[in-house]
Amino acid sequence: MSNETKIMKTIYKLSLVILFSFWTFSCNVLDQVSPNDVENGNVFTSTAGAQSALIGLYSSLQARDYYGGYFPMLADLYSDVSVGGGFDNIALNEISDQTITPANIFLQNTYLALYYTVATANNIIEGVELVKDPTFTAEIKNSIKGQALAIRALAHFDALRMFGQHWNNGSFFGVPIVLSVQTATDIVPRSTVAQSYTAIIKDLQDALPLLDAADKSKQFVTAYAVESLLARVFLYHQDMTNALQSATNVIDANAYEMLDENNFSTIYTGRLTSESIFELSFDVQNRSSFNILTYSRDDALRTEILWLAEESLNTFFTNRPGDARAALVDFDPANNDSGIIPDGRSQKYRGEETRNNPAYILRLAELHLIRAEAYGFTQEGIDELNVIRSNRGLANYQLSDFGSKNEYIDAVMDERKAEFNFEGHRMFDLARVNKTALSIFPFPQREITASQDILAQNPGY
Repeated sequence: MSNETKIMKTIYKLSLVILFSFWTFSCNVLDQVSPNDVENGNVFTSTAGAQSALIGLYSSLQARDYYGGYFPMLADLYSDVSVGGGFDNIALNEISDQTITPANIFLQNTYLALYYTVATANNIIEGVELVKDPTFTAEIKNSIKGQALAIRALAHFDALRMFGQHWNNGSFFGVPIVLSVQTATDIVPRSTVAQSYTAIIKDLQDALPLLDAADKSKQFVTAYAVESLLARVFLYHQDMTNALQSATNVIDANAYEMLDENNFSTIYTGRLTSESIFELSFDVQNRSSFNILTYSRDDALRTEILWLAEESLNTFFTNRPGDARAALVDFDPANNDSGIIPDGRSQKYRGEETRNNPAYILRLAELHLIRAEAYGFTQEGIDELNVIRSNRGLANYQLSDFGSKNEYIDAVMDERKAEFNFEGHRMFDLARVNKTALSIFPFPQREITASQDILAQNPGY
């Protein structure tokens, strides 16, 4: 581990809670106050100041409306794995009932959280060029800048998945790509989908050589995490050749290891397992929202839980006898209040006392499933599916089990559904392979109004 990484981790542990408390919102996404906005000239004058700014960037990822809980849960709610629970929240019911409007407050707050992260990253990318501290070595500078570039790419990509037609490279409806520090009066128009992907991929490719290729940290962005995210982005971009190559680069490095059917659940009961590539950590002083949103407590009522496991997920796992992942959703009437049944609860985010559940951003299992999809209906693709199945208690597939390419893609999607339910992939997966008509959220109306209608609304809204 490099010296600057050790320093950064120490500062991170001591300062994260304090910095997290400065999180604020306003109506216009470009009118956000980043934790790095206390006069860039003051923050970016020393090594410690630049490292503190990076801490603020990770803090923005942890926000409740981003990877602190709401972003992945909203995406799953707009699919066939989750259903709205309690409080009779009108804005949440809109999403659960798939009658969402552009005025939805959950979408607005998530949009703001995404672009707050972009704004924070931009401050760092520009700010590190100002540091004159003699201890601010090229290695430290590159590490900080590389992480900021990668996180900016992640936020733009997440915005594209949620608010853009990410499955259609020829579409006008991409997202605003913000690559410099903005003022409150600046208006950034939507880029096309192709332009959005170009910017996202460039940031990741620029970040890769700046990061220590040997660093295996899991709580921070590493070269392995960047390569893994590139694999995901290339897959969505339908660039199967590069998706396969990036996934293979990480898998063949042997830096991570699949857990078998008897141990894979430690992904959720433990922390930073051998399958984790990038896992956003929380602790008892800086809690995520995952437990309270999806489980709450043993005798919780339906009205206490916002995201429940949809009844059809029970049917899905019933039809997959032997799948150890079925134990991660609970539909048993003996364990759930009668108001919850016939729906159930995810078991992925337990720990009612600590509520320090991580956000699982990149895992090794996803890379094998990316390769399965990128290889297509071939023996190589089947082999990748079987890496997952054999480690989750299921029998291996044979090529002869499938009568067509479509049947094979359905099997890949089923493995992704079994593996990643309640981790924020399902809506995007269905849209990517054209398996749903509900493929995109509306662009927040307040952003359209603030842009003086320069930002166009998505079709259908």
